[in-house]
Amino acid sequence: MLRSANVEKPVGQRIARGLSIRSKLLLLVLALLLIPWMGYYYAQELKQFLLKGQEEALLLTARGIATVLHDRTELFDPATGVPELVGEERSSFVNRLSQNIRLDGDDKDWITDSYKSVLFNGLGATQCSVNYDPDSFSYRHTFGYRGANLFALFHVWDETLVYRDLNFRRLDNSDHIRVVLQNPQQPLQHYLVTARRPGRMSVYRVDDNWRYPLTGDPVYDITAVMSDRADGYTVELRIPRHLMKRETRIGFSVVDVDNEATREVERTIAAMPTGSEDSLSRIMILSPELVKILEGLNRPVARIWILDTDQHVRAVVGEMTGQPGAYNVSQRAPLRAWLVSVFDPVLDLFFATPESDFMDVPLDVGERQGEIFTRVLAGESQAQRRPSIDGRAEILMAAFPIFSGERVLGAVLVEQSSNEILALQQIALKNLTIATILVFVFVATAMLLFASNLTLRIARLRTSTELAITPEGRVQDNNIPVATSTHDEVGDLSRSITNMLKRLSQYTRYLEAMPDTLAHELSNPLNVVNSSLENLEIEIPDSRNSKYMARAKNGIVRLRSILTSLTEAANLEDALQTEEQEKFDFVELVTGCVDGYKVSNPDRKFDLDIIHSPLLVLGSADHLAQMLDKLADNAVDFSDPDTTILVRLQRANDKIALSITNEGPLLPEAMKDRLFDPMISVGKKKADKSHLGLGLFITRLITQYHKGEVSAANKGGGSGVEITITLPLAT
Repeated sequence: MLRSANVEKPVGQRIARGLSIRSKLLLLVLALLLIPWMGYYYAQELKQFLLKGQEEALLLTARGIATVLHDRTELFDPATGVPELVGEERSSFVNRLSQNIRLDGDDKDWITDSYKSVLFNGLGATQCSVNYDPDSFSYRHTFGYRGANLFALFHVWDETLVYRDLNFRRLDNSDHIRVVLQNPQQPLQHYLVTARRPGRMSVYRVDDNWRYPLTGDPVYDITAVMSDRADGYTVELRIPRHLMKRETRIGFSVVDVDNEATREVERTIAAMPTGSEDSLSRIMILSPELVKILEGLNRPVARIWILDTDQHVRAVVGEMTGQPGAYNVSQRAPLRAWLVSVFDPVLDLFFATPESDFMDVPLDVGERQGEIFTRVLAGESQAQRRPSIDGRAEILMAAFPIFSGERVLGAVLVEQSSNEILALQQIALKNLTIATILVFVFVATAMLLFASNLTLRIARLRTSTELAITPEGRVQDNNIPVATSTHDEVGDLSRSITNMLKRLSQYTRYLEAMPDTLAHELSNPLNVVNSSLENLEIEIPDSRNSKYMARAKNGIVRLRSILTSLTEAANLEDALQTEEQEKFDFVELVTGCVDGYKVSNPDRKFDLDIIHSPLLVLGSADHLAQMLDKLADNAVDFSDPDTTILVRLQRANDKIALSITNEGPLLPEAMKDRLFDPMISVGKKKADKSHLGLGLFITRLITQYHKGEVSAANKGGGSGVEITITLPLAT
C-alpha cells in the first residue's frame, strides 16, 4: 500500500522545521547546560568517594594506634582510669578544666566551666529542718581536674557567716566544708575544711562525728582558700591525685552555723547523699601514659578515643569543631579571585556552607555507648557514619580493637567530621559553576554571533536573488555579489546561484528574441502562401467559393494575429521605455474607446458609468487605449451573449479606479494570482480566435508603467468577473 503524500508530520518535526537557524543554534547552546549537571553528578560521586576514602584513612589510623597499644596491658591498669559522673543521683560532673586554677578565692578561673556547675539547696536533704528557706542557704558546686590535681569550687549563699573560734577545740561549731574519701579496703576518711578569716583555710582529718581532729596537725596535702562576699562566700579546694585511686569514692557537704553564741549546726547540704559508703561516688582519673601516646598521635580536626572493655573512656585527645579546610582566596590568580568574589554571594544561595561549629559528644563523658562499640570490643573493626548531636554535621567513625594475645583490652575510636570534604566539594562545585557560566556565555555569544552573521548572509543572498529576477520572471541581474568571495558553503551557494542566473539570463534573452525571429522567419512563407492562394483564385475562379480556400485564408489570418501578439508583447516594454508622457483627460479616452466597442460588438451591450469628471492622467494615451482594448476583448470573449459589460470610472482619493465587469464564468481559485502572468489562458470562448494568454499580461505591463495596479475578482452574485485598475491622478 502506498503511503499518502500528505500525511501530517509530527509536531516536533513541524516545530523544528519552522525554527530559524539562530533559534536552532540557541537550542544547541542550551544543550551545554548538561555540562553543569554532569559536573554536579561527578561532584556527588566524588564526595562519596572521598568520604569512603576518609573512612578508610580513619580506619587505618585507628589500626595504627591500636597496633602501638597492642599487648600494653599496663596502660589499662585498673589503678588508673578516666573521668566519670560524680554523684550519679545528683548529676554532678567531674569536668576537664579548660584552664589552670589559681587558688585565690575568686571564681574567675572557673567562668568557662561554670555551665557545668550544679545547684544544691537542700530540698531533698534530710539534715535540713522543716522551716528551712532555700534562699537563706544554698550553694553551687563544680568539680573538675587538671594535671595532677582535682579542684572543687563552692559558691555558697549564706545570710550569716560564722568563722572558727580558736577558743573552742571542736571544729564543727563554725561554717565549714566536709570531705569524705573511701579508698578500697580502707575505712572512711573524714576531712573538715574551716577558716578563721578569709584567705587560706585549715584542713583537718577528724573523727566520724566531725567534731575533733585526729591529730593536732592540719593536713597539708589538701589546700583550700576562702573569700567572703555580701551574700556569702566562695571556697576553692585542691586535692592531689595521689590521694585518689581507681576505686576511690568521694563526697562533699557544706555546713551552716548562724548563731555565734550557741554555734549549733543549723543546716547541712550534701553534694551527694551520705550514710553509707555505697552512697559515695567514685572518681576516675585519666591514664597519663595513654594521654602521652595519644597526644603524639593527635590529628587536626579529629578526635581519638581509647575505651576499655567496659566501654569506659580511658583517654581522649583532639577536637572536631572549628573552621573546615580553609581555601585561601589570596593564593588564586587575580582574575580568578575577582570572579570568585563576584559570584560567591550568588552561589552561596545555592550551595550550603558546611557548619564549622557544631555540638557533639563532650570530652568529659565517662563512657561511650552504641552498636559500633559493642562490635569492636567483640574483636571486629568497624566504620560508621552518624549525625552530630545537634544534627548540624556528619561524623565519620572508625574503630579498631586493641589486643593482648587473643584477649581484647579495649578499642581505639577515631572520629572526624565530613566538613572538610564538604568544603572541598563546595569549592569544586563553585569553581565548576563559575567555569560553566563563563564557558556558556562565551560559547553562546560566539554561536549567536556566528548564527547572526550566517542568517544575515543568507538573508542578503535571498534578497539579492529575489531582486535579480523581476516578478514577470525576467533576469535583470545575473551576478550575485553577496558572499561570492568566501570559500564556505554560503559562498559556494552564491556562486552556484550566479552561474544559474547567467544560464537563465541567456535562455530568457533567447525566448525574448524568439517572437521577432519567428515573425521574421514566418512572414515570408505566409506571404508566399497568401500570394499563392490569390493566384489560385485567379487561375481557378471556382476555388473562391471553396470552403477549403476559406479555411486556408482564415488560418493565414490567425497566424498573422499570433505573430502580431507575440511581437507586440515582446516589444511593448522597449516601446514604453522610449514613450513620451503627456497629461490628458482619462474620461475622454475611456468614453471614446467604449463608443468604439459598442459599434464593433453589436451583440454586447456596453454601459459606461462615470462618477467623477474630469480625471487627469500623466502617461501614454495610446498605450492606455491599447490596455482598454485588451480588457474589452477579454470581457467580450468571456461573457455570455446578450449580456451587459459595465465600465465604471471614478475617483478614489488621489487615484483613478477603472472597473470592467462582465457576466460569465467565474475565475478558478487557483488562477486568481496568476491571471496576469504571460502565457496564461483560462479558456476559449471562440474557436476562431487564438488565446495565447498575452492580453492581460500586456495590461499589467501598461498599468505598471503608469505606476498603477490591476486585480481580478469574481462578482458577488456568483456569475461574472470584475477587473479593476487603479492609476494615480496627475498632479
